[in-house]
Parts: sequence; structure tokens; C-alpha cells
Amino acid sequence: MGLVTVAERSDYRATARHAKVVELLDQLAAASPLARRSSLGLSGEGREIPLLILADPPVATAAEARARAAEGALVVLAIGNIHAGEVDGKEALPMLAREILSERRPALLRDLVLVIAPIYNADGNEQVSKDNRPGQNGPEEGMGRRENAAGLDLNRDGIKAEAAETAGLLKFFNEWDPDLFIDTHTTNGSYHRYILTYSGVKSPAGDAAMLEHTRERMMPEIAAAFRARTGWESFWYGNFEGEFGDAQRGHSRWESFPAEGRFLTTYAGLRGTFSLLTEAYSYAPFRDRVVATKEFVRCALECAAANRREIRRLIEEAEQQARRGAGGAVAIRSKMVARDGKFTLLGYEEETVDGRSRSTGVIKDYQVELWDRFIAEKEVARPQAYAIRPDPARSAETAAVIAKLRQHGIRVEQLAAERRVRAEVYTIRSAQSASRKFQNHVLVRVRADAARREEVLPGGTWIIPTGQPLGRLAVYLLEPESEDGLAVWNYFDPWLTVGGEFPVYRVMEEVGGAAGS
Repeated sequence: MGLVTVAERSDYRATARHAKVVELLDQLAAASPLARRSSLGLSGEGREIPLLILADPPVATAAEARARAAEGALVVLAIGNIHAGEVDGKEALPMLAREILSERRPALLRDLVLVIAPIYNADGNEQVSKDNRPGQNGPEEGMGRRENAAGLDLNRDGIKAEAAETAGLLKFFNEWDPDLFIDTHTTNGSYHRYILTYSGVKSPAGDAAMLEHTRERMMPEIAAAFRARTGWESFWYGNFEGEFGDAQRGHSRWESFPAEGRFLTTYAGLRGTFSLLTEAYSYAPFRDRVVATKEFVRCALECAAANRREIRRLIEEAEQQARRGAGGAVAIRSKMVARDGKFTLLGYEEETVDGRSRSTGVIKDYQVELWDRFIAEKEVARPQAYAIRPDPARSAETAAVIAKLRQHGIRVEQLAAERRVRAEVYTIRSAQSASRKFQNHVLVRVRADAARREEVLPGGTWIIPTGQPLGRLAVYLLEPESEDGLAVWNYFDPWLTVGGEFPVYRVMEEVGGAAGS
């Protein structure tokens, strides 16, 4: 088709500005009857977050995508540039779209509805500087910055969802209901010999069968296909103990990142969506990183298409289980543990310079424990529903909680008349604030004790049933001791007085007389 990216045109010395990405996606859509242009919304500074939709037959709307899903196709959303210094996905995803569309009858597009958003952080992308991402091996003409225009890390915004970009993403999730979410990054952590590392669904708060499928089947199959296609090795994302593998800290453990819902691939799992994180190796040449990202995503798409019936079965069973409501446990705090056995980690000998570890370039393999499995540290039984009583003194704060739940796609109802119910009510034991701000918030860790009693819920009480597709997510957001729920992000601060009651009640019986809204 002859349509090339800025990276290709510059011999991988440069990366695209926003206007060039939009122009290329427009050209791809105009050149193929199987492609349609759409939008994820506007960035904080008003730039379009462009989408390109690929399908055979073509798809332009969420309703058409759902119709294809009902016929057996999987809906996949792949994003790039969430951290706008990590530009490999921004270049790779349009290249992959071009290659797929150049095929006579793309087999992938009969089994998948593929939606790409190559420039998710459109505002950060425009803050180009050669000083961004120091130590990254290209592009030499510079790249954008990590944060968006408001200074927010968009890959820490999954729960609080404050950025305009995240609002657009959640709207897409709610309308399109993707089966697989792919988030492409570039890592500048520990030194190793993998062109790319990866992760997927990881939180034990999500569906156990989907978690097992990700760990035991999906990711190993993709990695094997990638090796067969390219000859490159890949491995589970992580770092040696300590973020940059300092020599003083040793090389005996390879550790993942926490399983908190603020990370978008983890958040997707809490929604019952399969997810894939790719992290191209920052110290590899830019050209190799782009090609590796493109080929790894292609392998992921091919594996998803080949296993689409199994993937859909697992998603549907997870949703059916969620719809059943009360019963079973939901993990609200997790802890990282090692997998069984030792793993060979392909690395380098390292030396310490100015207190930092640095590769010598001499090959060395390490036998490591792989710390990337997460188990429940605290679980709660799923109630029939949560209830939030109207509070005239704190109506604005209550409205903010309800609005946030709805933004996530969680169904909220309201009692038309008074009801007496059996409930569990939390009393605040402690509420410890962090010592410094993080993403414009002072995070709070809450400890609370529950007691069961009868409660009279007045008319107007907000009811959040757990028997809905996002029931697990509702538990994760509303439990006061959740590791990354709304209490952590200050949504319940006015109520967090030691000895006081948490305003969200756990209702232990079905609540009739509530109308959805």
C-alpha cells in the first residue's frame, strides 16, 4: 500500500507527531474497504485520540462490533504511547495495520475486530525533547514525555479515572466490551537479553480461570510463536530485586509490578477482559524495538484468533459467575509470591558505577526465582449488594462516588421506598495517609471492622448489586480495605474518622424496590 510511518521514513531516527499519526490512519482507512476511522475522544488539551478499526466485513460502531462478537469474533483493542516517551507501539501498530490490510483476504479480520489507538497520550507526545527518556536507544531526534498535559501518568489512572484520556477509554470499554486489551510500552529497567518482556491478567480479584489461562497457556503460546517467527527471545516482564537491578541487591529474584487496579492491563482483568502488556527493551535499537512490538502483537492476535472459542467461553463463564451475585470470595488485597522452581534469566554481567548497576556487555545467565504470581492477602465474601444512604451533609461527596461507579460501567440503582435489611457495617479502625502526594492524591490505607445488624435504608438509598457483569470490580472499588479501591483515592475521606462508620454497607439479602439509573 506504500503508506509508511515517520519512523520508517526517517530510517528510525524520528518518531511521529500527533498530526502525522492522524494523517496516516486517515490514509489507511481511505486505502482499504476493511478499515474505518473513529475516535476514543479528546485529550486534555483537545487533541483527538484517533482509532482505526479493522474488520471483515468492516465495522464502524460499537453496535456492529457487538453483532460480530455474537457471531463468534473477538473484539481487540490495542493502544500505544500511553507513556509518550515509549514510542515503539505508536510506530508498530499502524505498521501492523498496514500489513494486515495489504493481504488479499486477511484471515485475522474474519475472526477479530481489531481496534488500534496508536497515540493514546496525544498531549504528552507533543512535548518532544532529546532529553526525555535518557539512556533509551533512540529515536535520536527525541520523543515525548511520560505524563499527559495535566502531569498524570495514564497508566496509574485505572481506578480514579480522572484524565480525559481515561474517560474515553472507559467509555470504549463500556460500549465495545473488548475481549482482549493490549497495551504497548518500552522498559528501561534491569539489563537483560530479551528484546521484549510481557505480562497479562494478574490480579486474584479477577476470574481465576482467566488468570490461569493467561499464565499457563496464552502467554507461553504467544512467546513461542514470537520466537518461531523472529528468532528473538521474550520473557515475563520484571526487574531484578530493586527497580534497576543494583548489584548490591543481587540477581536471585525477578520481580513483577504490583497487581493493583490502577495499572490498565490489571484493570482490564478486573472487568473480565483478557489483557496483554508488552515492554520492548529500551536499550535495544529503536528499529528492533518497533519490529519486535509489531511482531509480538501480531502473534498475540493470531493466537487469540486461533483460540477464540476458548477465550470467549472463559469470558462468558466469568460473566455468568459474576451475574450470580452473592457467594464466593473476592480478593481485595494481594501479595506477590514466587512460582515453583527456578528460571534461567538471560542477562549480562554488571558493574556498579556511581552507585548504579551497569551492563558490561558480557553475557551471563542467572538462576532466579520468578516473583510474578499473585495470591489473595485478604478476601471478602461477596454480598448481595452495597448500599450508600443519602447524606445531605455530604451530598457532593456521595454524588462523586456514584458518578465514578457509573463511569466504570457499574449499574447503580436507587430505592423508591424505605427497606429494612440485614447488613454488615464497617467501623473505621485506622486511616493512614501517605507521607507524600502521588498523582495529585494523598493515598489512604484503611482498616475497618465489620459487624452485622439490621439497617433501615431510606428511600433514595443507592444500591449497587454485585450480581452484574462488573460485580467483582464493584467489590474491589467499594471495600474500605481494598488495596486500590475508591477509599485509597480519597473518595471517602470525609467519612474516615476512627470509630466512625464507613458509608458503604454490605447488604446480605436481595433488595427489591430499587430502580436502575
